[in-house]
Amino acid sequence: MIIRLLVLSDTHLQNHLLKNITDKYPDMDHYIHCGDSSLKNDDPLLKKYLTVNGNHDRPGTFKTNLIFNVGKYRCLITHGNKFNIYYGNEELLVFMKKKHIDITFHGHTHVPAYTIIENKYIINPGSVMMNRGSYGFGTFAIVTIIVSVK
Repeated sequence: MIIRLLVLSDTHLQNHLLKNITDKYPDMDHYIHCGDSSLKNDDPLLKKYLTVNGNHDRPGTFKTNLIFNVGKYRCLITHGNKFNIYYGNEELLVFMKKKHIDITFHGHTHVPAYTIIENKYIINPGSVMMNRGSYGFGTFAIVTIIVSVK
């Protein structure tokens, strides 16, 4: 079985970008927003999305962390600021081990990244706006997970 996830973060009220990306990929299995949408939790643009709070969202609008399963994988959605992600993955990795998380999706840095540490996957889709660093354009991620069925 193939499971496809659309993962984005840090839309910061760039609602036309959020809408365009969502409309371009209408048949994903999961839609993930890693925070800083700056929208209310009942906004129609987020209807399909599993969404967490970012540091630019009103406190309590969304949960800080969401844990869910994709096949045999235990997944975490977080913004990353609560794990000091600017300074590395160490705090996040400790949390992943404690909660038995296989895959984490986060944002916050506005820099796309894909990291594997100790058989743990950490995916940052960047920002749909212009990313920081050497990217002169926005980014998001499409993640494909192949789950064997027995």
